Amino acid sequence: MTSNDRFPQDWHRHLAQNARVSPVDTALPFGQALLDFTHMDDTTFEQFCWWLLKKDHTLVGCKRLGGPGTEQGGIDLLGFDASVTGRLRVFECKAWKEFKPTAMTKAIDAFLEGEWAAPAASFTLILAQRDAGSALLKRWEKEKQRLKRAGIEGELWTAHNLTLKAQLYPDVLTKFFPFYSVETFANVWMDRVAFHELVTKSFFDPRDKVAQWARRLMGEKHPRGEPESTEDGQAPLVGKPNRAAASGDETGESPRQSSFIDGVYRNVTLFGNSWHFKGPWFEFSAILPDEHFTHASAAITFNRPDVQGVVLTVDHTWLLTRFLFKVGAPLRSPCREIIVGGVPDAHGLFLLDLPHCRLSLQEPGVRDLFEVADLLTVAMSDALQRLELGWSAQHFPFVMRGGKKVAIAAIPKLLWRAIGQFAVEHDVSKGDTPWHMFHGNTQVLKPFHQIATEQFDRGYHGIFYAYEIDGLSYSNEVVLLWQPDGPHPERGCSSRGWWSCEFAVAWLNDVLLPEVKRWAYQRSFGTVCARLFKSRQAHPYSQRLDEAFVVRDLRERPLLVEGKLTRSIVESTQELQSFFYGASAERCFIRPGEVDALYEAVALAAKAGRGYVGFAESKLEIQEDSADHADLIAHIREYVRSGRVRANSGAADGALRALLEMLNDSDAHLDDADREAIVGSLIPFAKIYDEAMFVRRHTKWS
Repeated sequence: MTSNDRFPQDWHRHLAQNARVSPVDTALPFGQALLDFTHMDDTTFEQFCWWLLKKDHTLVGCKRLGGPGTEQGGIDLLGFDASVTGRLRVFECKAWKEFKPTAMTKAIDAFLEGEWAAPAASFTLILAQRDAGSALLKRWEKEKQRLKRAGIEGELWTAHNLTLKAQLYPDVLTKFFPFYSVETFANVWMDRVAFHELVTKSFFDPRDKVAQWARRLMGEKHPRGEPESTEDGQAPLVGKPNRAAASGDETGESPRQSSFIDGVYRNVTLFGNSWHFKGPWFEFSAILPDEHFTHASAAITFNRPDVQGVVLTVDHTWLLTRFLFKVGAPLRSPCREIIVGGVPDAHGLFLLDLPHCRLSLQEPGVRDLFEVADLLTVAMSDALQRLELGWSAQHFPFVMRGGKKVAIAAIPKLLWRAIGQFAVEHDVSKGDTPWHMFHGNTQVLKPFHQIATEQFDRGYHGIFYAYEIDGLSYSNEVVLLWQPDGPHPERGCSSRGWWSCEFAVAWLNDVLLPEVKRWAYQRSFGTVCARLFKSRQAHPYSQRLDEAFVVRDLRERPLLVEGKLTRSIVESTQELQSFFYGASAERCFIRPGEVDALYEAVALAAKAGRGYVGFAESKLEIQEDSADHADLIAHIREYVRSGRVRANSGAADGALRALLEMLNDSDAHLDDADREAIVGSLIPFAKIYDEAMFVRRHTKWS
């Protein structure tokens, strides 16, 4: 006989780990922030309560109250707190659509007269309805006092309470509400309570149980300290930063190749999407972005007695904008901006500006930190590119609005309203034509098929919202946001199922908009009478539709693809000059010699005798007066030979301005050799530009 045999054991088949669940198969209406339990039947609601309660309680008994749908139908679930043993809690689950005050009193009477009132420390009444209502709340206050007089703590849960509690457990949320946004109901809450920080800190927790919990959460298969192995049993190599110089001098340092440095072992391991470094000065643990954790985060534990036990956590934006993507930059480069400077009267000691604190660290430790930054840059870039590739979201801006989304297009507000009206009129419940494929809503676009067709699978194909976003939309526009398939990210995107960003943009442009435009025109001028009496208005109206039905692509096209410029020399130089004039370019690492090559490009362009010599001379900071283009070329080459060219964004901006002046809006006059040399001088700066745009689209709106 077990200790649970003294409790009722009316466990029905649906209250089991492998029992089939009938989830809510509709998406949440726009603007609603509560889980909708009214779409659940009695059995499913009881299953939901069972799954939710067993997360924090040891459930030891179940008692059926009447039968489903009867006046006192429902179940009592008996359990103990996971954290406080010996404290019996009784939960009564009612799937009623409307629970009245008289029914509440009868439920409390039945409980207090039953055998479990005496040992119970608390009684929780769980209702499926959205709100309790004033009458029921007044009655609850009275019943709560009755329970209190019996020494029992009373709680009343409605959809509000259940929604908050489900936010703790995305697995329960997606099991019962697969079409609700996990980002909205779970990840936003996780951010508020620093969930990512909690997980990150737990990776290096000295308690094995805590560390194992964090690794299980991230889907790791290996115990602490055991890296993933390749087929030959060797630990995988971490990618080498591609902009690192061959040497480790101040012209561009590369990560050291040996795991042993000064006789001390450094270890880098990768577990799924968690990246770890362990060395003599600190331990560094990062969560890389993927379909589940779309924001990166990291934790640093410094191995110093004065900060023992302190874990510094850093977020996605800080990592990408201030710490990473400066591969090969020397220790004292201005782009290593977390260094404030040296500590006075302490040789070899540097002051670091870290989130929420400043910390002094010896030079070898600082070098290790930047080596980690360069290695992590490769892993971070690969992870973000995999995420873009998985969603076909290359070059689209990533946006945080109720969870991670992708900005796929900007459209006029008038067009968005027309799309909403079209979707409402073509709701799946209103007809069976191929265009009746929406769950109609004027605020959110939800293409949906009730049954599979030759072209599409059953279910949703995407959920698209529209927002005004500074920097992406103009005054008369909204930005159309694509979101990933929250309940089933592992399924990926397809043209039959959940659409990718690329497919969604193509469908919007080539399929939906022409049909909505045709529908809008037919609605105003589709009848014979309308065409007869409004013939003069038809053509201007058609022109207005043509002007309004325009989609602005938000993709940021790269300057380089497979090592080649995607635009002309003049267009590329204009784009680069605009970028290097901005303040953000000051954070970029420019290697010595790269600006020298730009100066030589100006000299090559000057051979055609185009543009103003004095203007180019001033932008190149050459003090000698040049009588003509030949003089300018000679002065440029002497300036470069004398080593006076500065390797910074200001010098690059000046050289690019001078190059534009010498080209004089055309590169047609260049011969093949000069053209190749000028293109070669632009490529390092195009790489910097594309990398900066990559970071920008993953941070500015996130």
